[in-house]
This record gives sequence, structure tokens and C-alpha cells, in this order.
Amino acid sequence: MKLQARLALTVALAASLAIFLMATGFWVIAADEQRSSDDQQLLAVVEQPRRFAQSAIAGRGGNQQPTARSIEQFFEEGQRFRNIFAVIRLVGPNGQLLYDEGLPEIEVPDEPMLETIELDGERYRMGSASIGEQGVIQIAINIEEREQSLTRLRNRIILGSVLGVGLAALCGAWIARRVSKPIVEVSAAARELAARQDLPSRIEVDRTDEVGELADSFNQMLAALELSRDQQRRLVADASHELRTPLTSLRLKIELLDSNPDLPAEQRQGLLGGAAAELERLTHLVTELVDLATDPTMADEPVAVVSLAEVIDGVVEEIRRTSGRTIEVVADDSTASIRNRMVRRAVSNLVDNARKYSPDDAEITVRLDKGRIEVRDRGEGIPADDLDLVFDRFYRSPTARTRPGNGIGLAIVQRVAEVHGGEVWARNNDDGPGAIVGFSVPVGVPATA
Repeated sequence: MKLQARLALTVALAASLAIFLMATGFWVIAADEQRSSDDQQLLAVVEQPRRFAQSAIAGRGGNQQPTARSIEQFFEEGQRFRNIFAVIRLVGPNGQLLYDEGLPEIEVPDEPMLETIELDGERYRMGSASIGEQGVIQIAINIEEREQSLTRLRNRIILGSVLGVGLAALCGAWIARRVSKPIVEVSAAARELAARQDLPSRIEVDRTDEVGELADSFNQMLAALELSRDQQRRLVADASHELRTPLTSLRLKIELLDSNPDLPAEQRQGLLGGAAAELERLTHLVTELVDLATDPTMADEPVAVVSLAEVIDGVVEEIRRTSGRTIEVVADDSTASIRNRMVRRAVSNLVDNARKYSPDDAEITVRLDKGRIEVRDRGEGIPADDLDLVFDRFYRSPTARTRPGNGIGLAIVQRVAEVHGGEVWARNNDDGPGAIVGFSVPVGVPATA
């Protein structure tokens, strides 16, 4: 059974149960109050002639019984009894039948009692009370009309309940359709995505409850998929372009070596050196492409609380040893929960980037301040139009395309910052030449898993 049908059935059943319980309760209360009121009235009616009979007996010393005529006169004169159309039976204290209108004979009750009987096919409510040791007075009133009224009330309640159930079913279907509409659209969009491998249109969201949040989350997922697909296409296009240049150069060098076996040793050595450089560039490019394409959040490296200054010192010391460059480190004692290898890679990329754009004899400065790591070079700076683009993968400004690099390093820095819940920035130095590029990690806060 589909969700919409289950929702409609659940709402209808819940509403029907509520209607049934309320209707049943109303009818039971109404019938009980009506019957209780009639019973109280009947007990009062029984009590008065019983007292009259007992008074008549007491007034005659208890030796003479009230005559049938006196009892009949009592009932004829009492407006209360004529108005209720009572049927009467009276047995004196000595067991003599004094007055009888057809009520069934009963044993003398210890306490006044009530019961329902049937006379001539109609229902009566009979009240009985004792008179002396053997006497009894029985008074019955016709309750057929009352019971028929209660039956009519019950039938009307049943009819109203049926109509209420029908209305509840319609409301349930409407509610279920409204509630499940975004879910149905999400399901249809997911099927379309799976069948056509194409991103469907966004789902219209006009509600703020959990179902609306589901539709909004699906829209966000579609947006993320669309962005990921565009980035993938751009990555493939850019990667193919970046790979094509060194591969072409490498192929030409190999073909030249193959077609000219008598090349002088110096030229041959130059071509071999160039081919080795191209291979190294390809290796570096492929490594960065793999790092960039791999989701950093799936890395096996655990998160650990480390001193950021120690991480920076380790990276800088290695670069100093291999390059001989002068690199100054100004760091505080910040600690953070990070993936050490990823942050080291980001710092290394920033320092390598500064090396490319600084004169060989210029100093590079690495600064750490409360989880903010930034590197300053002494180069020409970044054109203002390129400041917002330097972290895009494969982006290289026109002034940088003659220098080594492939435009992936800063994109990796941005990914590392995002994984750790930080940010990236790039700006030109205000008090001298060069640019400042950096990223941040939250101090003392665990990295995003």
C-alpha cells in the first residue's frame, strides 16, 4: 500500500474512532440522564401512595385495610399520577389484593426497587415498595415513547457518525495528498535521476515542516549534484588540457631522439633532461589530480589535537633544506584538532606557491595567529581581478602562466580548509610588495568528520 493511501486510511480511522467514541459517549450520557430522571420521578411517585396506605393503616390502628375506593380516589385526585398515566397494583399488609390494573405479581421487596416489564407489547418501568410485612404497592409508567425517542436519537447519532466518517475520509485523503505530495515528487525525481542520469527540475517547496525539509534537502542535493557534475566536467576538460601539454612535449622529445640517433651527446642529454622534467611534472600533476578528486572526508588519517606551530615548523624546515630559501616563521601556541597530513600539504602548497612568485633572494614569511595560517611572498602581487579566482582549480592568471605550476595547489588548500571547517583568503600586502594567501582551522574544535 502506498504512503498516500496509508496516510489517508490512518487519518480516516483516527477521525472515525474519535467520532464513534464521542457519539457513543454522548448517547450513553443522554440516555442515562433521561432514564435516571424518569426513575427518580417514579420512585417519588411510588413513595407517596405507599405513605398514604401506611397512614391509612396506622390511622385505623393497623387492624383495617384502606379500601379499594379510597386508593382509587387517591389516584384520581392526585394530578401527579394522572399526568404520568400510571398503572397500579396494591396488596394490603395482610396480603389482600386491594387494587389491580394488570401488573405482574411480585414478592414483597425489602427496599424500593425498579424494573422494566412488558404489558400488551409495550415497555413499562415499574417501581415497587413494601407496605407492612405482606403488602406491596406497584406503579408502572409507559416508557415506550421514551425508548423510541432514545432510539431515534441513537439512529440520528449513527447517521451523523457515518456522515462524519465520510467527511473524515475525504479530509484524510486531502491531508494525505498534501502531506505526501513533496514525497511523491522526490520519489519521481529520484526515479528520473536513476533512469535518465539527468538532473530533474527542482521541487516546489511551500511548507516548513519535516516533509518540506525533505523536499528542500532534496533540492539542495540536486544543486550539489549539479555543481559536482559541472565541476567534474570542468575537471576533466582542464585536466585533459593540462596533461596534453607535457605529454605532447614529451612525445616530441622522444620522437626527436628516436629519429636522430646521431645527435651530439650534449643535445641528447638536454632532450633526456627535458623529458625527465616533463615526466616529473606529469607525476606531480597526476598526484595532485588524485588528491583533488579524492574526497578528503574519506581519508583514513585520524583527527588529532596537535600544535600548529610544530606542523608549520616541520614543513618549513623541509623546504628550507631542499630549496635553500629564507623562510621566517612567526607563530603563537595555537592547537587544533586536525588531520596532520592534510594541513601539512596545505601549508606546503602555500609556501611552494610563495617561492614561485618571489625573487630567489627574497624572504618568505609564514604567520600563525589563533588558527589562521597565512604566507606572504615578495613578488608582484595578485591582480585585483584575480583575487576571487585564485582558489579555483586549474585557474592561473595571465601573468602566472609562464611560471611552473598547474593551478591545483590553492584548490587543495581550499578543500583542506573546508574539511576542517575553516576558510581561505588572498589579498595583496598593504605595506610592501607581494601577496598574502592563507587559510584557517578552528582552534580547539574537532575537524569535520
